[in-house]
Amino acid sequence: MKFATVSLGVVCMALSSGAAPLPPAPSHDPHSAAQQFEQISQWIGRWRVDEAEVLTIVFESTANGRTIVERWETPNGLHSMTVYHMDGDALVATHYCPQGNQPRLVSHGSDGPDIRFGYCDVTDLDPGESYQHDLAFSPSDDGALVRSEVYLGPDGQAEPGRYTLRRAD
Repeated sequence: MKFATVSLGVVCMALSSGAAPLPPAPSHDPHSAAQQFEQISQWIGRWRVDEAEVLTIVFESTANGRTIVERWETPNGLHSMTVYHMDGDALVATHYCPQGNQPRLVSHGSDGPDIRFGYCDVTDLDPGESYQHDLAFSPSDDGALVRSEVYLGPDGQAEPGRYTLRRAD
């Protein structure tokens, strides 16, 4: 969905009244968001996770290259999925959580190689569930990719998660 006359940050604020406090509305530099999407598209392939031997993360392109899907796979099957796409001048990430909720995050833009997303809104959030509030990627000099995330729940912020991804293919 494109928001031609209203910025995504404003729409997210309006949709999330009564939810957890929102970060300041991200500034959307179209060049930066497009560059970040291009950077994510360079991650296509299989990645092993240093902190969890049974977890593989796969990035794949779909929708004629306009969407990148991040799948978390375990020996028991698909664990979760995050979908990255442009929405006008904004880079959006929608996380499909095993808890059953779907938080939507928006990139804050960056001058460097890091990509940071902040909370916009969440759908199907049940009482007592936590939800992804922040997501970041930091490329390392050795080719690894550090993925960090923060969840919020009824008791506040959970311990941040940090995963080191290394190419498996």
